[in-house]
Amino acid sequence: MLLIWGAGVISDAGTWIQLVVVGSLVASNTGSALQTGLIALATFMPQGIAAPLGGVLADRFDRSRVFVGGILGQAFFTMLLAVLLGVGVRSPIALAALIMCASAMGSLGAPAYAAILPDLVPPEELMAMSSLGIYSWNAGRIVGPLLGTVLARTAGPSWTVAINAATFAGMAVAVLSLRRKFIPHDVEPATIRVRLVEGWMTVRRVRSCAFGIAAVTVMNLFVGPFMGLIPAYIHGTFHGGVGLVGTFSSLQGIGAILGTLIVTALSQRFGRARIMRVVAAGLVLSYVSYALAPNAPWAAVSVMGLGAGVSSMFTTMMYIVQRDSPPAQRGRVMSILQALVGFSYGLGILWLGIVGDATSLRVAFLIAASLAAVSTVLLVRRLPDWRHSIDHGAAVLQQSSVA
Repeated sequence: MLLIWGAGVISDAGTWIQLVVVGSLVASNTGSALQTGLIALATFMPQGIAAPLGGVLADRFDRSRVFVGGILGQAFFTMLLAVLLGVGVRSPIALAALIMCASAMGSLGAPAYAAILPDLVPPEELMAMSSLGIYSWNAGRIVGPLLGTVLARTAGPSWTVAINAATFAGMAVAVLSLRRKFIPHDVEPATIRVRLVEGWMTVRRVRSCAFGIAAVTVMNLFVGPFMGLIPAYIHGTFHGGVGLVGTFSSLQGIGAILGTLIVTALSQRFGRARIMRVVAAGLVLSYVSYALAPNAPWAAVSVMGLGAGVSSMFTTMMYIVQRDSPPAQRGRVMSILQALVGFSYGLGILWLGIVGDATSLRVAFLIAASLAAVSTVLLVRRLPDWRHSIDHGAAVLQQSSVA
């Protein structure tokens, strides 16, 4: 498990290096929030298309092999991106196209990886394991932008992206080193369509999974896209370069790790549902503060609050979905989560980028904060048993519905 986590930190750092370097390159060349957002869109949007197929594969074949195949494909397309940058290509469309291909390959393997993790730890350690994954992603977010700033100035964007490709290959080696198979139980032959429908029906049947997936979708539609628009916001609002972009991304990662640590500790004492209400309110307030920040230091503090809120929400909801997904359908349930995360994040990037170019990103962020607050209220009213979903899980909900 330590080897997997270590390889994940390195791979996540490489991803953030690429996001900051390529995003800053596009932002400085175009000055457009929408075109800058295309880079983040290409990184995450393919989840919505490739993840469902990856979920079917994860529930049909050895999950370790499915993951390794996907991530090696991601390494291949990332290396092609490095070659393109090396020969001088700077077109946002061309760069986004290769990033999309790489992300699609990674998304094919991602559900298998998410389905493997619960088999590596006992049930009582699942929340800690979910938090560990968030720490990995955000440790990469802290280190990656700082390394990206240095590498972009010394080695150039091409070699920087090539390093990211190498980290994907390292992750594949780490999973293969487990030397065991992760074959799902109760595998029955069926068409892709039938297996996808089975996964969707499982989500609808297990209310805790439905709530967790819905909450993450709302967050990524309105709040999450601010991450991909950091380069455009910094360049356009505070006239900063790649160094300031890297600093903001790192501060966001620091906030995410601190937020996850605090929420994990407090949830055991006060209950996850109660803590999530506080997190949701703090997230909206941090978003408003970030949009209205009069200077870069103010925005830096706000971005830490945003990082803490987004990470805390995602950690808790991911834990709920992994906790309550039936083992035989876990890959498909996780793929639905990842697909909706990709689609909602992509739509969020598009509409925020369009509004940002038409007015300003300050206005776009204020609108998004308002919509996030309204959507959260509607969600909890639509699912009045959401507290049970978070605190107790599927079994309690099924018993209460029968009673």
